[in-house]
Amino acid sequence: MLAVRKFLSNSRLAVATRNKPMTEQEAKSRAIKETEYCYVLASAWSGAANDSICLERIYVKGGCEEIRLAWWKGGNQVNRPADIDAPDWIPLFATALKQGVFTAEEQLGMLKSLMQ
Repeated sequence: MLAVRKFLSNSRLAVATRNKPMTEQEAKSRAIKETEYCYVLASAWSGAANDSICLERIYVKGGCEEIRLAWWKGGNQVNRPADIDAPDWIPLFATALKQGVFTAEEQLGMLKSLMQ
């Protein structure tokens, strides 16, 4: 545990960061999917793609980047809360980390928060 804390506190730790907010043009070029509302930049699914709960990094058109927990059924986003139990949340979150839903800087921040 001490080694992890020392590693996290190292000021020379190289983490990919973005000095300025993403532009809509950048989001459009990186998008894996586009909707009327947003550009989907990365996604992780709890089951079948477009037919389960997912965590997504999105760029809201004319706005900013957000993380969205959404429920999709039959290829359409359901306009209801996305409920997921804790045992299913853990693999979804792990997949989201691998799929780039969270930036390296965000991941480091989460890890630091857990270590406090």
